[in-house]
Amino acid sequence: MSSFQLKLIAITSMLIDHTGAVVFPDLIVFRIVGRLAFPLFAFLIAEGYHYTSNLKLYFLRLSIFALISQYPFWLAFGFDAGLNIFFTLAVGLMAIHLHEKYENFILIIGVALIADLISTDYGMFGVLLIYLMHICRDDFRKMLTYIGVLYIFVFPLSGLLASEDSIQYFIQIFALLSFVFIGYYDGREGIKLKFLFYLFYPVHLLILGLLFAGFNL
Repeated sequence: MSSFQLKLIAITSMLIDHTGAVVFPDLIVFRIVGRLAFPLFAFLIAEGYHYTSNLKLYFLRLSIFALISQYPFWLAFGFDAGLNIFFTLAVGLMAIHLHEKYENFILIIGVALIADLISTDYGMFGVLLIYLMHICRDDFRKMLTYIGVLYIFVFPLSGLLASEDSIQYFIQIFALLSFVFIGYYDGREGIKLKFLFYLFYPVHLLILGLLFAGFNL
């Protein structure tokens, strides 16, 4: 399975998730299917770090699309929704780079805390997930074990401590199904449509946001 195929699965899952969140908020099945998306994106960021020939350009591209996507993100989910997933991916990429440069886990925790402080989507958890994808890149079983602990224990505990609806935390365990696809990844890039995937995020959020606004007129 190529990275192109993983990206297709990820954006399809994301579209179903966001459609459920915006248009069908009472149908939890949309959100369950959507749990596949973020682990796949996290894995692809770790792979992207390994294969990129220009880390600065990679980080800049993520940052630019983070800014482009922010208004559509707010339009779809509300202006109290924090910062979109591109910010999380950019901070996660930074965490990987710092790990390679300094090998200091305390520094990684600090970077992950920044994601929480600025309220990126998935916050500290998202950055740590990207980091674990990177350090376990060559050991699939180790990756599944470490990340399984995060999803089975850490995320539900966060839900119990959070003031909002904790069901959104408990369904995160379905994200582990993404490893079925990651396990078949063979390192191939596949079809090169890089900017299609970058553009899909703000465009689909803008459409959903406009639909959501229309439903509430």
